[in-house]
Amino acid sequence: MSGTQQKIQRPKKFVHFWRKRKRVSEDPPTFDAALIAGGKSSRFGEDKAFLDWKGQPLYVHQLRKLAQLNPGKIFLSTNADQDFPAVLEGVERVVDCQPGLGPIGALQSIFKASSAKFVLTLAVDLPLMEVSFLRQLLEKNSGSVPETGRHTEPLVALYPRREMLELIETAISEENLKLQSLVRTAVEAGLVKTFPVEESELGNFSNVNSPADLDSIQQGQFDEATLLDRYRVDSGFDSAVTDRVAAEEPLEVRVNGKSVSVMMRTPGHDDELVAGFLFTERIITGGDEIQEIAHCPDVDPEGVGNTLDVRLAIEPDFDALTRHVFTSSSCGVCGKATIESVFQNFPPLERSLKVEPEIILSLPGKLRAARETFDKTGGLHASALFSAQGEMLLLREDVGRHNALDKVIGHAVTHEMDLSKVILLVSGRVSFELMQKALAARIPVVAGISAPSSLAVKLAKESGQTLIGFLRQKGFNRYHCSEQ
Repeated sequence: MSGTQQKIQRPKKFVHFWRKRKRVSEDPPTFDAALIAGGKSSRFGEDKAFLDWKGQPLYVHQLRKLAQLNPGKIFLSTNADQDFPAVLEGVERVVDCQPGLGPIGALQSIFKASSAKFVLTLAVDLPLMEVSFLRQLLEKNSGSVPETGRHTEPLVALYPRREMLELIETAISEENLKLQSLVRTAVEAGLVKTFPVEESELGNFSNVNSPADLDSIQQGQFDEATLLDRYRVDSGFDSAVTDRVAAEEPLEVRVNGKSVSVMMRTPGHDDELVAGFLFTERIITGGDEIQEIAHCPDVDPEGVGNTLDVRLAIEPDFDALTRHVFTSSSCGVCGKATIESVFQNFPPLERSLKVEPEIILSLPGKLRAARETFDKTGGLHASALFSAQGEMLLLREDVGRHNALDKVIGHAVTHEMDLSKVILLVSGRVSFELMQKALAARIPVVAGISAPSSLAVKLAKESGQTLIGFLRQKGFNRYHCSEQ
């Protein structure tokens, strides 16, 4: 992230969580669990184990899942050069016996350290893996490896420890280090069985191989299953139907330790949301003024991630905050006075951007194709940036329209993107606040699937922005145009 450094709080409370879970069962366990944390990924460019996930390093998030299964021991499989904190009491770190062997070497070291009959393994870079799926593996009471399509998933499996260790050491001696090949041999020998993964469970295997993968997974992760009674005129009630709803949680924003806002949002890309919020409120003028965005351990001891403190390199002007004024179209302020106050901070654009109608008409279809979470929940707003040629550059979703746009702008600010030649498409109506934020970011063209407000139209005319509404497959309304 250009201009910012995110600080991840160390998991000081994890030890208490583990002890509590370990006391749940008094029966001797028949299995141990192991998290395979690997090392720095060449494709990702950094150690995936320490990626920020919901306010905690990703490896802690994954260890918590394993702790819920009440194994005899939890192992953390790492390379020798990985720097893990020593506070994870109750978790035994296992370093590869023979460096350079990859996943097979990790399994060898884990199986040597364990004395259980079975070992359940989990790869650190599968953040969406659900505990319920891991329980399915345990319920099979035999060696089991999931199969997705034509491939097995050998790093999420239940292995018979002693038998697999013998097989692994034979493979290493023969310099056969391919894990898929090892699993095929184990299946042929009857040591493990494969089972097909249901289509509804494929999301468990969303893998973080690159920053783009992480971005995609974070974009679609925040929905929750719920039970409901669905009524239809022709069939009556269909009870206990499982549906998915968009997640909504509060986020407290602190600046240099001072609380400045509590907003309701869909968790995910919170650093971008906060950066965009502070930029459009003119607390900052660029990403280089942010020293760090840190989770607050005093209110988030378990890593919930709902309080962020932004440390700035400048002395902030808290009186500049205006969100309480511009929250909705019913705020009751005078349109002319409001627009004049906006121009005090955001001068009008000198010129807008010329975009062909065919490009504009193509944008809603591209937005729909990219909206994973909305397809499942129907409950999120979206903001997306497109080039003048119609290429999607960035998409963010949230339960709040302004939050989705703040996330887009926050990403642009912290990654030093030039927004002077892009199109902003929002999934609903275009309010004054959205136009104001677009003006702050110097976005020349704003389009909405639904209607603009009267004040949004006024601002577009005064600011020199192009404003499009009711953008559908067969046409759109252009309320103001100021093309280059």
